[in-house]
Amino acid sequence: MGATGQTGSFQGHAIPASFFFCFGVFFLVLTLRRARSLPPGASFAEAHIPEKNMPMVHKLSVILIVCTALGGVYEGIGGIINAGNFFNQVGHETLYTMYFFVGVVMLLESGQRLPADSSRSALSLALFLEYVLWYDHAIMKNDGTDRHIHVIMALICLAGSVVTAGSVCKPSSVAAYVGGWGMMVLQSFWLITAGINAEFYAIHRHDMGVLLCLEILAMVSIVILGFVCCGPPLKMSEGGYLNGVDTTSRPGRSERKEYETLHLDDDEGENEV
Repeated sequence: MGATGQTGSFQGHAIPASFFFCFGVFFLVLTLRRARSLPPGASFAEAHIPEKNMPMVHKLSVILIVCTALGGVYEGIGGIINAGNFFNQVGHETLYTMYFFVGVVMLLESGQRLPADSSRSALSLALFLEYVLWYDHAIMKNDGTDRHIHVIMALICLAGSVVTAGSVCKPSSVAAYVGGWGMMVLQSFWLITAGINAEFYAIHRHDMGVLLCLEILAMVSIVILGFVCCGPPLKMSEGGYLNGVDTTSRPGRSERKEYETLHLDDDEGENEV
């Protein structure tokens, strides 16, 4: 029981929050650095989606496996100390197990034992399972504020799962790719919010939506400011491509442009007849 009367503690929320924050920020910064180093006219999606740097994936998989294993053991030891039961925090242990699974899939993908982007498919699955976990955790809460916080956490996980799955299905979408990592940062923000509510300050229910909106804006602003301040300059190249992104992909746009250059329209055609 936390200091505000809610279940849980700040530390119990801050540890997984740091994992999500570091993982999301790492890939956002990596995306920015890669965008800056793209040769003129090159497409970021073709060059980096799905991930092609297998040595990096291997290192990340080992880090993820070790960190999630330690997290699960930490929760188990805490359960023994507080309640004499290693599985007293089975929900938190399950959370670490889901991302341990993602680490194993990453390890197999890095060894070319699984198809490309299997790791992000596993991440989408883990986020969906996290949604199930948090929603089930929410509906058993007696306190309305605590329940509301965990419902919002579940919805953030569900949104992250959908965005990540969409990026896997459509690798040409850089926005979906960036959005997937951004959702992990947002999840870390909300976990810290839940930790603050559990131990330091009882947040009012009518402030939940306000906090969520502000945290979404903060996450999006960080991504935009990072790109504006540190990203590559946007230049239009031949063929309507903006730094490798086709800006004339709408059907009939190029034909319409060519039609307009002849100064023809339907009214003029009717007048001539």
